[in-house]
Parts: sequence; C-alpha cells; structure tokens
Amino acid sequence: MSNTNTKMITTKDQAIQFLTTMQHLFPLVHPEDSMSQIVNRHKERTFDDNQIEYLNARFDEVYEVLADPCLTIIEEIRPKMKAFNK
Repeated sequence: MSNTNTKMITTKDQAIQFLTTMQHLFPLVHPEDSMSQIVNRHKERTFDDNQIEYLNARFDEVYEVLADPCLTIIEEIRPKMKAFNK
C-alpha cells in the first residue's frame, strides 16, 4: 500500500505540522497550488510525479481537517516563523 492510499493526516495538529514543514521547505507553495505547475529558477518542475501524488494526497487530507489551510498558514504558522518576522 502506497503512502497516497494510507491516511497520514487525521488531526489538526498533524495538518499544522505538515503545513509548517511545507512552509519551511517551500515557503511559496500553498495548498491551493497545482504541484505539477511549480518550477524552480531553471523553469524545471520542482516535484516529480511521485512527489506530486504524495503532496496532493496530503493536501487533500489537510482540507479534510482544516476549514481554511491558507488562513491557518497566514494566522498560525507564518507569525511563528523567523523568515517572515524579521
């Protein structure tokens, strides 16, 4: 069974942790983005097909737990991140 078929995010805390990790690794990526359209500075896709499948599954789970993941990023996650509060 692949990770895309097994629910990994089932609680608010898990959803916030996932979003926090994504913000640290890829601060310009948001839950509403199409993962296949994200490119690096060389105009190459940032994520491969397996990563896209995994991330889409996780973001779907986040939306099952949080009413507005983008608002959670803005109000709960970014205020605690040093990079956004210099």
